[in-house]
Amino acid sequence: MDETRRSQPAAAGGRRRRERRRALAPEAPVALASDLQSVLAQALGALARELRCERAAAWVRDADGRPVLLAALGDATAPPEAELAHLAALDAPVALAPNGPAPGAFAAGLRAAAPVRGPAGAALAVLLAGGGALAEGARPRALAALAAAADRLAAALRAGAALERLARFDAEVRRLDRLASLGELVAEIVHEIRNPLVSVKTFLQLLPERAHEPEFRERFRELASEELRRIERLLDLVLAHGRPTAPAREADRTLLGEACASVVQLVAHRAADLGVALDLDAPDASLAAPLSGDALRQVVLNLVLNALDATPRGGRVRLVARAADGRVELRVEDEGPGVAPALRELVFEPFFSTKSDAPGGLGLAISRRIVEEAGGALRVEPRPGGGSCFAATFPDAR
Repeated sequence: MDETRRSQPAAAGGRRRRERRRALAPEAPVALASDLQSVLAQALGALARELRCERAAAWVRDADGRPVLLAALGDATAPPEAELAHLAALDAPVALAPNGPAPGAFAAGLRAAAPVRGPAGAALAVLLAGGGALAEGARPRALAALAAAADRLAAALRAGAALERLARFDAEVRRLDRLASLGELVAEIVHEIRNPLVSVKTFLQLLPERAHEPEFRERFRELASEELRRIERLLDLVLAHGRPTAPAREADRTLLGEACASVVQLVAHRAADLGVALDLDAPDASLAAPLSGDALRQVVLNLVLNALDATPRGGRVRLVARAADGRVELRVEDEGPGVAPALRELVFEPFFSTKSDAPGGLGLAISRRIVEEAGGALRVEPRPGGGSCFAATFPDAR
């Protein structure tokens, strides 16, 4: 009986240790975490439960050596710069003391520190803990738990850095795609700027002979002002399409009709050169999609350039913005050869092309990615009467 009683606390202690280990073990690989800050906060919470401490924080140094807080549980008093640099250079966790390497941190109530290191041994951060069961100092068991937590934080930080690099790469690819689309339109843009300048130049050449005519002067003023405004509007469009896309925000919303109209104006000369009519059907000016103007214009421009490329001379490309089944829809219809059923998913793959003599690009792949990130879908379907229709549907952001 006594033996049974003695074994019960031991068994309970074993269960508690197993529960703590389960609490500390990540449920999924940290590389899959979508919110690094949440991962760090969870790791600190698990550490606090394991050590029964009241405070835990992860600090890094910025480019100037100043402490920057990554995540914290409880009070997070910043350690002095010199102490943070010293702790980051440690090889293993240490118990803090008044006469140790970080007296300032000790005075702030912190009792243990551990360096968080990257794969090459580079210092990523410093993990500090104190209060509660650590108030009287950190014992070897606490330092071992702190070392394990530092390893988990290192994995999370490495995953976060990798995701950040991928995000920067993705943004750069999108920017290059926008610039490539604009590059295709350089001749048209130059032509559209040259025409109004020729009109102004002609009037300037006539000005010395007819400067005394009030009607001529008034007409010259009106024409010059309108042509310069036309150039300004065109350059604004070019800049809007070429600038880097701003990070997505929950409040982003863009009017479909306005985005389509700006693209139609930008590609009008190319369509005329190709002998292709360009129509815009957007009767409801209130239709809006939940993404930035830059992103929506990039999608529309890619789809329209693709449609112009597919449509033969004498054909027509039609843009339609409408409400459909509680969502908003953008349709870009062409009169080309169409897309075979077996290729309707492949056309959204990077560098895929239906033409044997022309390499594919990234335009449709990037467009689908942008649409899906906004909660929408992009598909291609046959157009009644021949040709293709690329249809992008979005949540209604009106």
